[in-house]
Amino acid sequence: MKKAVVYIFLLLLAAASFAAELPGRSLYIEGTAEQEDHKAFFMTGFRAEAELMDFSVTDYREEARYTFSFNVQSHADEQYPYINYMISVYLFDNEIGVELVSFRWPFAELEDMYEHIPIVFHTAAALIPEVIEEEVAAMVPERDTRWQHQLLSVRVSFDYPIVFYQLQSTGLFQGRVYRSPYPGSPPRDGQHVDHIIMPHPGLTIGVEWMFHRFASVELNFQGHIGDPAGYRFFNAAAGLQVKGILRTRYFMIQPYGAVSTPINISPEFSEFPRLAVGGGVQIGIRGFRSAETIFFDANFMLSLGDVFRYNRYAPLTYSNPPRIHYRRFVFGLGIGYRIGFIDRPDR
Repeated sequence: MKKAVVYIFLLLLAAASFAAELPGRSLYIEGTAEQEDHKAFFMTGFRAEAELMDFSVTDYREEARYTFSFNVQSHADEQYPYINYMISVYLFDNEIGVELVSFRWPFAELEDMYEHIPIVFHTAAALIPEVIEEEVAAMVPERDTRWQHQLLSVRVSFDYPIVFYQLQSTGLFQGRVYRSPYPGSPPRDGQHVDHIIMPHPGLTIGVEWMFHRFASVELNFQGHIGDPAGYRFFNAAAGLQVKGILRTRYFMIQPYGAVSTPINISPEFSEFPRLAVGGGVQIGIRGFRSAETIFFDANFMLSLGDVFRYNRYAPLTYSNPPRIHYRRFVFGLGIGYRIGFIDRPDR
């Protein structure tokens, strides 16, 4: 709890320091009055209002962009006998040496001004030229968004998909491959087979075209190592991703739909589906340079149709069935780098 309080205090201190440096938000308050209690009352009240409006109140006129000045005098007027005092208010631009506003405010007793001090101060402060808002905006560095608006870019990522081969019962006898003494005879003996779960680490290289501010398409080549037999085989596939684009201040989120087709298939399979479909999401942050993105990828892909693997026990021992059916799906994670080459003109 104590640490949280300290952190909040430091944040407020940093915010206050930043506000103090903003051009047009520094103010020096000065005043005179016939009575010292009048001067103290208005100095305290105007300073409080200035701080509420996020002005940085300085101790010296030379340090401030503006000077708020007031003077309180006794006032006698036969037409308005209930008016006893008059406060005159001035606002100066110290940078160009110009009086921006001046007006007077009558009052009967000091207590009457408790509710009027905010009105008096805001009336003067509200007339600060609007150019100040532009100066304040100029003080804040422009946020670099090039990495979120690249018309054409190239991506390279390291992938770590986990591939699931879900065993199907087709052709098996109680979950086993088996042998028969002669055709049509009941199954005899057998070897149990199971699901297969294994990683296929690899790389993806692709080209992305942002054809709309909120949509892009990517063509890619995927290379992964591994197959159900356990030896190292290089699997290759070509893929297409259609992405939506959601932007925040620090992140770019790209949900996408995907389709892929195999190019190089392990000889462990007798038949392999020609298409896999799925989707995922990429979450990107700005890279080391303004046109580059570091992104994290999570996805799911499902092969359309059964995967057929050769029966490794055939033909000498358990020859039935000659091939085993699996359903194949993939949960993938990846981390990558995207480099842009052309900026979108409408960012």
